[in-house]
Amino acid sequence: MKISIRGVGFVGAGKADWPEAQAALRDGRAPGHVPLAELGRALKSDRLPRIERRRAGKSTRLAMTACWQAVEAAGVDPSSLPMIFASSTGDTEVLTHTCAALAEPERAISPIRFHNSVHNAPSGYWSIAVGSREPATAIAAHGETAAVGLLEAGMQAVLEHRPVLFVVHDLPFPEPLAQVEPIPEAMAIALVLGPEGKSSGDSLEIVHASTGNGGENCLAESGWERLRQEVPAGRLLPLLEAIARGEARSFVLGLDATSGLALHYRPGEQA
Repeated sequence: MKISIRGVGFVGAGKADWPEAQAALRDGRAPGHVPLAELGRALKSDRLPRIERRRAGKSTRLAMTACWQAVEAAGVDPSSLPMIFASSTGDTEVLTHTCAALAEPERAISPIRFHNSVHNAPSGYWSIAVGSREPATAIAAHGETAAVGLLEAGMQAVLEHRPVLFVVHDLPFPEPLAQVEPIPEAMAIALVLGPEGKSSGDSLEIVHASTGNGGENCLAESGWERLRQEVPAGRLLPLLEAIARGEARSFVLGLDATSGLALHYRPGEQA
C-alpha cells in the first residue's frame, strides 16, 4: 500500500522538537540525553484543560508534544483525525509505582495512577484536548510496536481514504524495572499519514516482506543507531533520517523472526 506523509513530530533524545532532531539527523550530530526525572520540564501540557493537565503523566505529555507538532506541520484540524497511539510499555513510572504499591501490605494504589496505567490513557487525554470524537486505537507489541502501529495507521488511511494521526512513544523505566527492560531514552515520533494523492508530498510504500531481504538499515551516527536498537519507538528513526536528508530510502521493520514491513520512502520531488 502507498501512503503520504503530511506532518512529522518528534521529541526525545535531548531534542525538543522535529526541527532540532531533523537538523541533527541531517548533519550527523549525536543525540542528547534527558534523564527521566527532568523530562517533565521539556514536555508541553498547556493545551490540556487544567484538571487533565494536573493528572496527565509523562507518557501522555510525551506523546501529545509530538502530536501537536505533526498536526501543525500538516495543517489539519486535529479533531478530525482518527488516531493510533502505540507504546511498547505505556507509562513506565505509573507501572513501577503500582508494582511497588502492590508489594506493600496495604496494597493502596492511587486512583490517578491507576487511571494513567490504562494503555489508552494518552489517546483519551488527546481526545479531550482537541475535542475529538474520532476513533482511537491503542497498540502495544513490545519491540515491534512501531511496525504494528505504522501498519495499522497506513491501513486506516488507505481503507478510510482520509488522514490519520499516528504516534509511537516510549519512556525509560525507573529502577529496579530498568534492569529488566532497559530503555535508555524517552522518545515520541508522530506522523500525520494520508492516502496517496496527486500532490508532490512525501510518499511511503509499505509491503510485506521477508526480514532476510536487506534487514533493518543502520543509521549513520552511532548514537542514533543505538537508540534505533534499544528504544522500541526508535525503529522508525531510519525513516526520519531519510526525511531529514531528503533521500529516497528502503528498509525493513521486523514483525517477527521471519517477516517484516519493507518501507520504501520517496521525498516529494521524487515521489
